[in-house]
Amino acid sequence: MNLKTSMIQSTEKTDFIKWNPSYKTGIPVIDEQHEHLVNLCNDFYKNLLTNKGTDEYKKLVKETLDTCVKYAATHFQEEEKLMIASNFSGYNEHKHSHDVFKEKCQDTCFNIDDISVAEAIKFAKFLYEWIHNHIAHEDKLYIPTLKKFLQERASK
Repeated sequence: MNLKTSMIQSTEKTDFIKWNPSYKTGIPVIDEQHEHLVNLCNDFYKNLLTNKGTDEYKKLVKETLDTCVKYAATHFQEEEKLMIASNFSGYNEHKHSHDVFKEKCQDTCFNIDDISVAEAIKFAKFLYEWIHNHIAHEDKLYIPTLKKFLQERASK
């Protein structure tokens, strides 16, 4: 077994970002979207590692990153609508965090042809840290307000 085959097998068996119960919000639609976002980031990382040195490397990495960026934007819109509807007081700060993330991802996607593998791996680490910090911590700030809103709406 050569190194490339070994790397492909190891990345297929492991994920860069493991879905963690601490990411759960208790709101199924948000949890499903968060888990899908984690899976997309894992796809990006796997393509980054398993395809380097191939002719399709940058194309595959760019496609998976683009898919991740588009899905994140869709998810953020959904989250932001829920925050507005529930009158979450930290909406502006939370939206700013989303905007900074989207901008960094879009810039990286736009410049993917010019970045090295090491820089792309550094970006994957940024994705990992952002997902862990944002989903496990920052998103938890609006959940009580949203749950209260959803309960009140359901009781009407």
